[in-house]
Amino acid sequence: WITNKFSRLRVHLMRSYHDCIMTSSQTIIKDNPLLTCRIDGLKKRSPARIILDNKLRIPINSNILRDSSKHKTIIFYNKNKEKKIKLLKKLGIKLYKIPLDKKEGLSLKKTLIKAKDIGFSRIFLESGLKLSTNFFKDDLVNDFKIFISNKNLKKNGIGNIKKFFSTFLENKKNTLEKVNLFEDKLLSYKIK
Repeated sequence: WITNKFSRLRVHLMRSYHDCIMTSSQTIIKDNPLLTCRIDGLKKRSPARIILDNKLRIPINSNILRDSSKHKTIIFYNKNKEKKIKLLKKLGIKLYKIPLDKKEGLSLKKTLIKAKDIGFSRIFLESGLKLSTNFFKDDLVNDFKIFISNKNLKKNGIGNIKKFFSTFLENKKNTLEKVNLFEDKLLSYKIK
C-alpha cells in the first residue's frame, strides 16, 4: 500500500457519501479494485460503480464484475463488441453507448449527463492521473481530494502530484482544507 490504513478508511467513508463512483477501465485493469465501502455499518452504503470503457477492454474476471450482483455496475462504452456486450449483460451489467469527443475518447460531459439522467447526482471520480487530468481540462471538477503518503516512491512515482494538479487549481478560486492522517495527509479543495 502507498497510503496508510487511516487514509484508506477515509476513502471508504468518502465512497459512502456518494451515489456512484466513476472510474476508467484502465484503473480496473491495472488495480483490479472493488470500489465499495468496506467499513462495518456502512457496507450497505456502497455506491453504484460506473466504468468508462470506450472499447470494452474490462476483463470479465475482474473483481468489480464478479461483485456486480451485489453492487450496481454500469459501463459507458462506444465501440460495439457484440459478444462482450452479451456476456456483460448476462452478468447484470447495464451498458450505455456514449458519443466520442474530438480526441476519440468518451465525451466526459456526456458521461456526466447520462449519469444524471439515470439518477446519479453525487458522483465520486476515483481514477488515475489520465482520467483525473481530463476531467480537470474539461472543467468538470468542483471538489478535489488528494491523499499524500509520506513514503518515497522513487522511480515508481511520477513526480510531485500535488505540484502537477496545482497548475489546474492556480487560476480557480478554491478553499483548501488539510487533514493529518498519522503521517499521511489529505488535501481537500473546494473549487468555485
